[in-house]
Amino acid sequence: MMKSIYEIFKENAKSDKKIYFDDKVVSFKELLERIESKKLPKIGKVALFLENSIEFIEWLLLASKYNFTLVPFAKGMKVDFKKFGISHIYDGDLKKISNKSSYGYIIVSTSGSTSAPKPIVLTEEIKLKRIKIAIDTYKLDKNDTILVSTPLHHSLAQRGVLLALVLGIDLILMKNFNTDKYLRNLKKATFTFSVSNQLEAIKEKINGDFNLKAIVSTSYALNSDTKRKLLNYFPIYECYGTSEIGCVTHLSPEDVKIHPKSVGKALNGVDIKIKNGEILVKSPWRFKEYYNLPEITQESFEGEFFKTGDLGEIIDGFLYYKGRKKELIKTGGISVYPIDIEEVIKRVSGVKEVAVIGVEDSYFGEVVVAVVVGDVEKKDIIRACSVLAPYQRPMYVDIVQSLPKNSMGKIQKFKLKEKYKNLRIGEKIKGLK
Repeated sequence: MMKSIYEIFKENAKSDKKIYFDDKVVSFKELLERIESKKLPKIGKVALFLENSIEFIEWLLLASKYNFTLVPFAKGMKVDFKKFGISHIYDGDLKKISNKSSYGYIIVSTSGSTSAPKPIVLTEEIKLKRIKIAIDTYKLDKNDTILVSTPLHHSLAQRGVLLALVLGIDLILMKNFNTDKYLRNLKKATFTFSVSNQLEAIKEKINGDFNLKAIVSTSYALNSDTKRKLLNYFPIYECYGTSEIGCVTHLSPEDVKIHPKSVGKALNGVDIKIKNGEILVKSPWRFKEYYNLPEITQESFEGEFFKTGDLGEIIDGFLYYKGRKKELIKTGGISVYPIDIEEVIKRVSGVKEVAVIGVEDSYFGEVVVAVVVGDVEKKDIIRACSVLAPYQRPMYVDIVQSLPKNSMGKIQKFKLKEKYKNLRIGEKIKGLK
């Protein structure tokens, strides 16, 4: 019978491993004592409203020990508790609201970068499989130290914390992301999962020596120029995945040099295929289902293959990510990939961030719109885009102070589409308005 996460942690608590959180240091032994001292009532699904903290880690272990379901949310987020069948709420104080039963180990929500988030059911078995493949892929052992710097209500940070508890290694947990603090913590760690926007943020400040065995970039394809620069300081690996299927590809530092724009080859046991441009994945550690959404769950699969909603292509066994299916722009009947345009604009001096979207248009079908953050002028963007095919060039460029993002730092393009939906560029160009 499979040991639970809590049982494995309990064995590791005999070691001298520690958790470093801000200015606090808590040993595994002390954490175990805190868990053992807590007596909980019968819980079904508990909505957890906590920022990154030692207390959040306690709840990850309590859910395993007492066999209830954690449903983590960003602190302060408005939630329809009936939708998730919540029995209790915890935000520093445990409140009972119903008698609903447990269902899996954790229910997390998708990032919601292109649409409304969906609740994903993950069992302990799935979490342990994802931990094992990370240990095997990156050759982690008891001497490693992992850094976790993303929000714990998302599955990526949970995987990092649980990896430390299950493998029995030191853990550095950040309350929130700060570039300088992140760089300091990187120098103390040997391994971390990092979202690509964090690596983009440090590329201008990076210096000194690191002892990293591996830094794994995920969540969005990392700019190839950034990869090359950071490779001078530490080994960068890249993986492609989603909350539903976990990490399913692997791009080593050696592969980065030859295939800088790829997100890697399929991991052992994973099968990836492309159908009508969409990435379909068969994964041994895929999610159980979308909670209480049987029809959407069924529609998300083609046989055993999960339909990711991402676009890509496979060349010589390497997967190339082309963006979200919902982000694909159809202008004048031609398909345009925003990522191709974004790569060009990111090279312009002064550009900090960019999002390229398609905005519905009565004449062109959709028009290409570039929304840019940085100390730059529109004419610079237009000049840079002259190297693109005419149909790829933005018909509208806006310089803004910031882009809408979720808690993982992903740009929420659906909000930009809403903002620019009334441009009517085609009508103006053709003199129809």
